[in-house]
Amino acid sequence: MTGSRFNSIKLIIGYDGYMELSEHKPVHRIGIIGAGFSGTAVSAALHRINRHPLEVVLFEKRGCFGAGDAYSTPFPFHLLNVRAQDMSVFEDEKEHFVNWLNTHSAATPFLDRTLACHEQFVPRFLYGSYLKDLLMQIQADSAVTRLTLSPHEIVDIAYSGSQAVLISKNNERIPVDKVVLALGNNLPAAFPFSVSEEVNCIHNPWEYTAPRRIEKKDPVLIVGTGLSMIDAVLTLYHQDHQGPIYAVSRHGLLPLSHSDVKVPYLLMQDHLPHQLRMLSMHLRSRSKNHINEGGDWRSIINALRGYIPALWERSSLADKSRFLRHLLPYWNIHRHRVHKKVADLLMQLRNRGQLKILAGRILEIEKRIAKIKLRHKNNILPLEVKWVINCMGPSLSSMQQPLVQSLLSRGMALMDPLDLGFAVSSVGALKETSGHFSSSLYTLGPPARGAAWECSAVPEIRKQSFHLAKHLLNMD
Repeated sequence: MTGSRFNSIKLIIGYDGYMELSEHKPVHRIGIIGAGFSGTAVSAALHRINRHPLEVVLFEKRGCFGAGDAYSTPFPFHLLNVRAQDMSVFEDEKEHFVNWLNTHSAATPFLDRTLACHEQFVPRFLYGSYLKDLLMQIQADSAVTRLTLSPHEIVDIAYSGSQAVLISKNNERIPVDKVVLALGNNLPAAFPFSVSEEVNCIHNPWEYTAPRRIEKKDPVLIVGTGLSMIDAVLTLYHQDHQGPIYAVSRHGLLPLSHSDVKVPYLLMQDHLPHQLRMLSMHLRSRSKNHINEGGDWRSIINALRGYIPALWERSSLADKSRFLRHLLPYWNIHRHRVHKKVADLLMQLRNRGQLKILAGRILEIEKRIAKIKLRHKNNILPLEVKWVINCMGPSLSSMQQPLVQSLLSRGMALMDPLDLGFAVSSVGALKETSGHFSSSLYTLGPPARGAAWECSAVPEIRKQSFHLAKHLLNMD
């Protein structure tokens, strides 16, 4: 596909969906499917390093470009889970987001002037505005790279000669040279229990305004105790909810808080054990010693992050399966942390008895009675509930998009051995049933989880996007 050229007709699909034909010089064209953080980061990386005529077509079926699910919340109390200093889109300009915050008046009301900007946990919608603004800047600077935003759902991919042809739900056909599947996280899995029709359900936790329908004193059951649960609890709290809130997960574990302790720690990859059991023991020992020296276990986790893709790649399939079965909940609460003031608020709600965190599993919800089998208990706990919210987190193995199913059914893509996402090369090229890696289809972020595991947060995705952009432009 390298060096392929268009005919003298150029197809442009814009916001209004019409097609415009115009004469032009041959250019390289890359189609990016999905315009959340992953798609925006790839677009930004391509624009930043490209030196030759290039068109990037960014597809987003919802027509909302840049924010994605995570940053579409309208509420200022939904904060980023990391400090602003770690949220730049660019791998080579770590202060880019901080500089944006300091120079945009829309951010001013939400900044704490007693604290340095780079240290703050700002509202997530500000980050969504930052990503949208970045796309607008790329569009305005069209000297070399032209960015087109298309509100179409791509449901299939065919080939015409050396080019991939993206097929939309409306049967539009858009030829491109390379394709990036920036699909983001999967939707939460369906409830693994029955719910009677008397109970109101919110199936998607990213429908941020849905809890507004909940009456002030209604009892609410939240399935899951992770970050999505915290979003839901914060929404209920800020609308002065007074009824009981129950949150249930298998282990009943909550995300831990960030700390202000900043004693750095250096981990050497060559010193890290290969086997999961030995690695776990090694990290516990290092954490204990670091704490005794005035440090914090969070420094160990932070130091480990950069090595996780290599550690995951060299781990055996058996060790990966053990991690998913036994350690995943504990990893999640240590790795995906929250602002201390959020953790403190949750503790206040628990102390006054309004929020109850339960370890167990829900058997069924029948006639507004949820039957819960508590962990390590023989009895069944009945709870009266009027609402149930699905906060189980993104499904690890449910890529049900029509496009994904089409690629899998025709052998253009394979799932990884653990069914976590696509089987991919080191740069994200999709593996075909033939055993070869595609020269035109790529992915990054959560769909590449099976190959790298740690690839759902900004620092990891921006690094992936930079390396993928260099590969797509033949600069690696």
